[in-house]
Amino acid sequence: MKVKIMNDEQIERVLRKAPRPTAPACLLGELQSNIALPRGSGSPAVTQSETRPFVRRWLPAISFAAIILSCIVAIGVQTSQIVGLQRENASLRAATQDLEKLRLENAEYQKLVAAHEELRALQKDFAELQDLRKEVAQLRAQQQEADRLRAQNQQLLAASRVPAQPNSEDDFFARTEDPSAKAQSIACINNLKQIGLSARVWANDDPYNLGRKDVLPPNFLSMSNELSTPKVLVCPADKARKPATSWQEFSPSNVSYEFLNPNGSETNPYVLLTRCPVHGHVGLSDGSVQQGSGLGRTFTITIKDGKQIFTPVNPPANTASFE
Repeated sequence: MKVKIMNDEQIERVLRKAPRPTAPACLLGELQSNIALPRGSGSPAVTQSETRPFVRRWLPAISFAAIILSCIVAIGVQTSQIVGLQRENASLRAATQDLEKLRLENAEYQKLVAAHEELRALQKDFAELQDLRKEVAQLRAQQQEADRLRAQNQQLLAASRVPAQPNSEDDFFARTEDPSAKAQSIACINNLKQIGLSARVWANDDPYNLGRKDVLPPNFLSMSNELSTPKVLVCPADKARKPATSWQEFSPSNVSYEFLNPNGSETNPYVLLTRCPVHGHVGLSDGSVQQGSGLGRTFTITIKDGKQIFTPVNPPANTASFE
């Protein structure tokens, strides 16, 4: 037996051709009898919309309108805030740009300041280099002077070993019986020469522009940087005074020599600068030293304007005045 297979459309057509079932005649009556209606009160029916108050009827609409209005207000407030924030953001961006410009200008200014400081440092180094060159020149001059003093000292020592002539009037050491006195006098002359040289170095060196150019120092303590040690301020023959070991321990009691030209000028080199009260040696403002044995024989000392002036007894005819 062959079975015919139908698709969905054919099955739907067959179902549509089937006869419709008829309802029983008693079905309507049963449905009506099963429905229970409420009993009427005798008054006319009132609709539900008439019993509600006005507010309750319009409350949903008013609430919805209020919600819409609040949303609009919130949106307006937020929009205003957003606009304000945008303005603040724009002002902040402008301020940031100005700040960046200021940073760039500050960086350029710092570079200029650094360059200026470097230039000032170079100028200071150049000035210090010039001062060092001057100091080197002065030290070389001092070294040459020290060599000359050493040579003179050796000559004086060699001369002191020569037997003195009893009738010699020009030799100061010939009249001394103690050989150690000769060495003390020589050392005293060297001390005065070192003091005179230090005073001239002090007068020619003015690193801080104090206006002391070509002006001699006011006292011995002012030359503490130029004098190597305060021991040179005590004559070896002065037994009453003890030399100071350092400038921190220095006092007027540690000085044997007289300082006769404080704050003087180098314009007159024959003004007495120092004098030894023990030997009578005198140091002039030009740094030279004259032995005390020549006082009254080869030179005299005159007073002018409160200054003691070295005056030769028989000055050469072509020399200028010693005053």
